[in-house]
Amino acid sequence: MSSNTYAQNPTEAERSKEIEKLKTEIQKIKEEQQKQIEELQKRIEELEAESKRDKEKEYVEPSKPPMEVEEAPAKTYVIEWWKNIEVGYSNGFFIRTQDDLFSLKFNIRSQFLFFVEDEGGDTATSFDIRRLWISFRGNAFRTWFKYLLILEASGDVELLDYFTDAAKFTDVVPRAGQYRVPFNREELTDPFNLQLVDNSILNREFSLGRHIGIGLGGVVNRFITYGVGVFNSAGRNSINENSNLLYVGRVMFTPTGEPRYSSINPFPVSGEYEYSQGSFGDTETPLIAISAAVAFLPGYKPVNDSPDNAVINSRVASLGSEKSDIFQFSADISVKYLIFSLEAEYDLRNIDPEETGLGSDLSQGLRIQSGVFLIPKFIEVAGRFVIINLGDEFSNDKIREITPGLSFYFIRNRNLKLQFDYSFIRDEFINDDINRVRAQLTVSF
Repeated sequence: MSSNTYAQNPTEAERSKEIEKLKTEIQKIKEEQQKQIEELQKRIEELEAESKRDKEKEYVEPSKPPMEVEEAPAKTYVIEWWKNIEVGYSNGFFIRTQDDLFSLKFNIRSQFLFFVEDEGGDTATSFDIRRLWISFRGNAFRTWFKYLLILEASGDVELLDYFTDAAKFTDVVPRAGQYRVPFNREELTDPFNLQLVDNSILNREFSLGRHIGIGLGGVVNRFITYGVGVFNSAGRNSINENSNLLYVGRVMFTPTGEPRYSSINPFPVSGEYEYSQGSFGDTETPLIAISAAVAFLPGYKPVNDSPDNAVINSRVASLGSEKSDIFQFSADISVKYLIFSLEAEYDLRNIDPEETGLGSDLSQGLRIQSGVFLIPKFIEVAGRFVIINLGDEFSNDKIREITPGLSFYFIRNRNLKLQFDYSFIRDEFINDDINRVRAQLTVSF
């Protein structure tokens, strides 16, 4: 064997060894790449599976035709939706979102009445569903945007109250809608929170009822609560047929307590100074509230028979006037101490006819009402005295009322109570006496 051949053999061996090494590295790279491909493929399958589950989970509302589309279609998740809301009962059935941006509370309140009434020798005996109120209240869009809706369903369904409050700042709260105008105390007191079966003849004579309008109200520091507004004069669920607007303002001074703003009351106050009659002895500090209110209705011309302005229409018509300026004033004081309560309210109305030759008429009235619990938080005895002077143009005729009563509170918050009262009413204007006995069951939930 030649020397050249002998020298080349090691080189061939090295080449073969290097080739095998390279093949091994190639195979190793292939295996690693295959592993990476398999991992990537597995990840793709996982993502596709998640995407499929999401599509099954969400429901996309069908979009409108292109010409009608105003915004992107909303998505509503229908799986486990209950985790986003709360449902329950707390002095009313409620539903609300966990973010507190939407809430609704639902109540049914009812009063079942039995009465015997003798007027001018004619006696009427009857049962009556005096009130059946269905109420909805809560907030929408923001925690401070409040609303209240009350329907009366004892006869034909009728809208009583609907208004919204923008209560971002509780010392200045804009309000719009239909509600009891902020005038006299007795009208602003919830009828389910009365000591006696119903309101007095003073309230029937001087209250201004419900109207559509706008207002401002709120609680300023711990002493002042106020409400002002401009309203139609046509009564509930009615628009003006003329330019008669009603201007009203009321202020309350509370030297001994701390009133809180309320979005569900016609006068925006709650807590210790909520407008309710009777004292359950929740505080040992006397609760004193002193209030005054004014109302002005210029150029008023009666055009409808709404129950909210029936008395004014009657008095204006009795004066022979077709158009009058009407001014009203109200002042009251409320004292609650332990199991004792006292209210006194004074009202005044001046009707000034625009026709020459017709004199103006000044009517005035006073209500004094008090109550005390014979058994704390259970049995209360109460009574009221009312006198109204209809003024010179009505020969200073007077209307008087005396009403004692007894109440049984089966539930502390007045949601279940039984009341009895007797009224003697002497009306010199119609020259008649009225004797009335009433029993009323209140059920609210």
